[in-house]
Amino acid sequence: MAEYTAPSTPDSRDSVGGGPDIVMRLPAMYFPMSWRRHPEVGLLEERGLAFMERHGLCRGPGRRERVAGTKSALFFAGNCPDAGTERLQMAVDWTYTMFVFDDFACDEESPEDAFSFLDLAVRVIRTLESPTAGLLPPRNPFAGPVRELADRLHHLASPTQRRRLVDAHLSWYLGVAWERAARRQRLMPSLNDYLYTRLLYVAGFPTLAWFQVSEVDDISDQEINAPAVHALTEMASTVAALDDDLFSYGKELWYAARHPAETGPVLNLVGLYQARPGCTQQDAQRQAVALRDRILARFIEVRDMVQPTASEPLRRYLSNLTCLIRGNYEWGVRAGRYTDPDGRHPGAVRVATSPVTTTPSATGAPSDIPCIGWWWQALPTGASAAHERAD
Repeated sequence: MAEYTAPSTPDSRDSVGGGPDIVMRLPAMYFPMSWRRHPEVGLLEERGLAFMERHGLCRGPGRRERVAGTKSALFFAGNCPDAGTERLQMAVDWTYTMFVFDDFACDEESPEDAFSFLDLAVRVIRTLESPTAGLLPPRNPFAGPVRELADRLHHLASPTQRRRLVDAHLSWYLGVAWERAARRQRLMPSLNDYLYTRLLYVAGFPTLAWFQVSEVDDISDQEINAPAVHALTEMASTVAALDDDLFSYGKELWYAARHPAETGPVLNLVGLYQARPGCTQQDAQRQAVALRDRILARFIEVRDMVQPTASEPLRRYLSNLTCLIRGNYEWGVRAGRYTDPDGRHPGAVRVATSPVTTTPSATGAPSDIPCIGWWWQALPTGASAAHERAD
């Protein structure tokens, strides 16, 4: 469990390597659920790292440590603790691969070079659809792992699961394209604009599509597309995204301290709040935590409304959504992506916080974020939505 320290501005001091060490002290965060993990997390990690080594994605100084530090097996072991190992291994291997993809194609390539990212993205998407498409050049570092994952996906997953996964990648890559353009323009978006685009480029939709692939039985279109279930999908992904913002803000500050001339406005919820007149970083962190707590409280309300009439496949999906929220938190306070910002400074950033079970007092839709306001409206479940269409 992460330690809890009273919130304050981050402490900075010179580290042995010459860069600042930053301790992010966050308010306690609402979690009404416990942390569950898949019993084969060690095996998932062993096989996942072997997959990455087999495809050459661990080559280079410090690369294996960087890949292992993503703790991708722990991430999915906390999301889908009841899934079958073979199907879950695909999700783990995808996560290891996509973290490298994120570093290479989303972060390290120049934002001015929009074509290179989009060119690779469309090739990945088509390969997932058709493993023999021949669109990934053999020398591309992602050709081998993506083709193998596509082959396994076509062997194990249903056509419905594959289509939902491909569609989810389209949403993710659209969001990443927006993020890259926003960083290039040094854009400071409104809170409303940011919340929706963050939902896209956090990669939550493909992650949750893997939840479905990890199970044998399909969730029906009627159930998965019901407004209440769609809201739950968005809420779970948004809570995880905002928690990632809270964990990664220290990394953003670390980069800004080392490269001030290259750092524009931070695309991060804490940074957006702090940009408001008179808002300190401590205030911004409190507001960010209060927002994610409010969304999580609504998630629990809607989940408890949907669960009694849900099919067994939908019940398992709802369980995984719930596990994601706590599992992502436990992963986030341990992941090297937040504590070792560039793969060369382990421990440069530390996050101090803790989970609490006290229900937040603030309820109702946030008035300044209309793009998520519909989550607080009356939400038909799968059965009621079908009845409304029949009428």
